[in-house]
Amino acid sequence: MNQKKKRPQHKARIASDIPGRMRIKLRAEGRQPVFMNGLKEKMSARDGMNRVRSNSTTGSLTFDYDRDKLTRDGILAFLEELDVVAGEITPAFSGDAPEHKDAGTPLTFLQAVEDLNMRIRRTTGADINLKLALPLVFASMGVWAIGKQGLRITMVPGWVFLWMAFDMFVRLHPPVGEASGLPAINNRR
Repeated sequence: MNQKKKRPQHKARIASDIPGRMRIKLRAEGRQPVFMNGLKEKMSARDGMNRVRSNSTTGSLTFDYDRDKLTRDGILAFLEELDVVAGEITPAFSGDAPEHKDAGTPLTFLQAVEDLNMRIRRTTGADINLKLALPLVFASMGVWAIGKQGLRITMVPGWVFLWMAFDMFVRLHPPVGEASGLPAINNRR
């Protein structure tokens, strides 16, 4: 019998994924310095990789890449060839999750909140706008914490909640066109 010996696969999660830059974090068992340095060298040698950084203490591997030469799926496939299976940031909800442009891809934060809105409406009949309610909850917590503690930094300062409320509001209300599923206008030639 000519059986191929199965290599152990190192598991990782995608910690950050923006066009042109991706960061993965390996689980503790994959954080050996020799393995991490090997990954860094092999990823750096890949055509289209601009910069690769690794940190074996945290298990972080960050790489900047040329979007004209490499795609996200191509990078994930190359990582699999290097014995690393990278999981998604936000797994898609099972069952009756709303259809979105790329079926099988994970929901974005905005899509997840809209899906939760739909599920609450369908289950309870209540029409709650979580895109407004979530930032308001964090803003309320921030105002309460500042009123109770002042701006002291003893526990979680109130300004952190205020920042989270602002950041969440901005993420949940993208500019028109970005969340609509319409392609972005590209002025590069």
